[in-house]
Amino acid sequence: MAAEKLRKYFNSIIGEGKRFSTQTEMARYLGLGQTTATKLYGFLDGADTRFSAVVDWLEKLGGQIVLPDEELEQFEMIPKVRAVAGAGESLVTSGKVTGQYAFRESFLKREHIHPEKSVLMCVAGDSMEPLIREGDTILVDESEKGKELRDGHIFVVGLSDALMVKRLAKIPNGWRLCSENKERPDIDVQGDDFNTFRVYGRVRWFGRVV
Repeated sequence: MAAEKLRKYFNSIIGEGKRFSTQTEMARYLGLGQTTATKLYGFLDGADTRFSAVVDWLEKLGGQIVLPDEELEQFEMIPKVRAVAGAGESLVTSGKVTGQYAFRESFLKREHIHPEKSVLMCVAGDSMEPLIREGDTILVDESEKGKELRDGHIFVVGLSDALMVKRLAKIPNGWRLCSENKERPDIDVQGDDFNTFRVYGRVRWFGRVV
């Protein structure tokens, strides 16, 4: 089970569905030496269940990971991405994984959160204060990005090049992106605005360090 959780972690880093036809191709893509790439290739392919290549790769990328054990069997690991909501950057181009955080499976199931389609990210700016503050971490369930938008719920959305956390309100012929902070303006999305309007997912949880 631990090996499967680690494979899922690496798939989230390289991108779901990404496949390499040869070890050399993977080594070039990841910037790894041939020996490390060979071990990692075998691990991801299921032929090698050792964790050595996993640790080697993370050390080269400057990351850290705690190997899963029996204590994490009831948890799902959700990736945290580099993108920052409110900082005017794209989730697509800034989606590099910076870490993994454990959430109890029972909590995710009870709240109907899809861990395999969820990411964590930090929030910048004060437009959603006092509910969500600058520096908070939010969990975004991306399984809802293709569904009908929900009036009154909080989503991570994109408009032109901006990535924002906003509460959505239905208005005639469009949506209003509402700020919790009344000193910050709301944004109406109508007509041609929909050409650059994107919905990345619904915010289902947030946390902060106190």
